[in-house]
Amino acid sequence: MSLNVSFHTNGTSTYGNSGGSKINTNSAQYKAVKEKGWLSGVIENEMAMSAEERLIYEIFGGRDTIIKNLMRRFDADGNLLNSHGVAGMDVTGKGTSWQQLTTVSEEYRQKMFDLVKKEFIRENGVANGDTTNRSSVFTEYQLSLDIDDRLKGTWSLEQYEKQYWNAFYQAAKADNPSWKPGQSFDASIFDSITRESVESTLVRSGNTLVRKTIDYSI
Repeated sequence: MSLNVSFHTNGTSTYGNSGGSKINTNSAQYKAVKEKGWLSGVIENEMAMSAEERLIYEIFGGRDTIIKNLMRRFDADGNLLNSHGVAGMDVTGKGTSWQQLTTVSEEYRQKMFDLVKKEFIRENGVANGDTTNRSSVFTEYQLSLDIDDRLKGTWSLEQYEKQYWNAFYQAAKADNPSWKPGQSFDASIFDSITRESVESTLVRSGNTLVRKTIDYSI
């Protein structure tokens, strides 16, 4: 099975194994694969294959299949997708510059608060619950934002999440100072805790949210 390159009258270059579907090498997805060095990596791996390995490789689709799979990791504009299919979440080369506080809508702050409360009660305060629902809230929120706002939006929602969890932890400790995560408690102690009551205690500290400190010296 030989690889071939063809050029169509519309100027689009495509390639693929004979008999297979073609790949548009002018697409943003293909260009992203190439720019990241993944295409050269595929070619380098091919060069290191033995004759037997190359035969098996071609039987399962060869370079065509590998590159199609790599292209699926990008959206139509060539933006890398994360494991949940959201673009704009790549922090490579950005250091901590994306860790910025920004406004988070009341809708998603409430969704996160409700989720944290539910999981805190279900897991008796142990932060090792099922991450599926958490990921779902973050993914939905990320997709509601412009691509350039998704990283700082995620960072900001995580700050609220931590403080919601901390509020329930502090309430459990206040009710029973000897309580430790994993031990049961009366969930009614959280009845008076609302998202608004938690947020009223928060202030910005650099790029994080912290609880207000009270100056008792006044």
